[in-house]
Amino acid sequence: MSIPEKTVQPSPSGRTSRERDEISHLVAQRNTLVDRLETGSRQIEQMRQAGENVEQWEQFWLRLLHQYEQACDKLARYEDQARLRRAS
Repeated sequence: MSIPEKTVQPSPSGRTSRERDEISHLVAQRNTLVDRLETGSRQIEQMRQAGENVEQWEQFWLRLLHQYEQACDKLARYEDQARLRRAS
């Protein structure tokens, strides 16, 4: 399993307070998910090595990964909006 990485948040310049709050929330959510994914990956591997069935744990891990991807997609949209503002 590939582990996602934490990254910096999009630039807050030219944003409303609501957008800044949403970005901060998304960054915190994304970073929490990264920690949970890393921990889960280690635990799944330990359980697998111990011969345990990890199918349900892997499905849960994939749901967390999907949440991580959604948070990253939303952050990317904010960054794209900022680029469009600068270009116009």
